Amino acid sequence: MNRNVWESRGIKLCLNHSQAAIEEGLVELEQDFRDWTAHPHQRATWSRLMEHLVSFRWVLDQHFTRIAGEGYLENVVNAHPGLYSELREIECLQCRLIDQLDLTIHHVQNYDPQRDDILDMVSQFHRLHREILEEESQERILVDRGLA
Repeated sequence: MNRNVWESRGIKLCLNHSQAAIEEGLVELEQDFRDWTAHPHQRATWSRLMEHLVSFRWVLDQHFTRIAGEGYLENVVNAHPGLYSELREIECLQCRLIDQLDLTIHHVQNYDPQRDDILDMVSQFHRLHREILEEESQERILVDRGLA
């Protein structure tokens, strides 16, 4: 098997592994938000949600760093320079997603039951969840197109 095939498989395996961690974190957070909605006055449910949000932020940041910073997507685009603009769009989206996650963390961290509605935060997280999955899809499409 030639080197390019091995490198392509390696890139896809790394991407799949990293994205699996993201998806697991999203499922965990979905459950945490359900628990918090069901028991908004239990400090333990809020604490678990906060712990998982902060942990997930680290996982997401590491994923974006690995995908962009270690050059998985960059390597794909180097072979097909016509995909460069798509890579830049993905990188801009990644920055926005981190900003949105930081905002969600801020809102949950500063939750005041007299002022805030948990359902607004849940809706904000659901939007973020969908956008993260869409960004992952864009990563896969870019890799598939670049390695085709």
